[in-house]
Amino acid sequence: MEEEPVATVLLAEDDLDLRELFTMTLERAGALVVAVENGEAALEALAGRAFDLVVTDMWMPRVSGLDLCRKLRANPGTQDVPVLMLSAYGRLRGREEATMVGASEYLMKPLRPSQLVDKVDALLGGRLVPRG
Repeated sequence: MEEEPVATVLLAEDDLDLRELFTMTLERAGALVVAVENGEAALEALAGRAFDLVVTDMWMPRVSGLDLCRKLRANPGTQDVPVLMLSAYGRLRGREEATMVGASEYLMKPLRPSQLVDKVDALLGGRLVPRG
């Protein structure tokens, strides 16, 4: 029986502690994670390889998650990649802003690791296989 390829996730998060926590959480859930500190670094990573999913903070220095998502949707090579937008700001418009730029889903921080894993797994079509 042939195994499904590992799901590859690009994580763009400017908070180092959250970036490490989210990376560890997603790797334990079975994803291969490339973690970067902002949207600019995410665009550089996307230029070199394909990803199954992008998880991005909404507000980061240099290139925000909103701008990153706009650029992904404008590029034929990445326009169909699911994007999970995360935000720590309790603004009512956050979800609306994420939707307007083409984000697939939106989660508010703080969030439980299980929330992140559940949403990522759903966006990947149930491809996560936790590592023992």
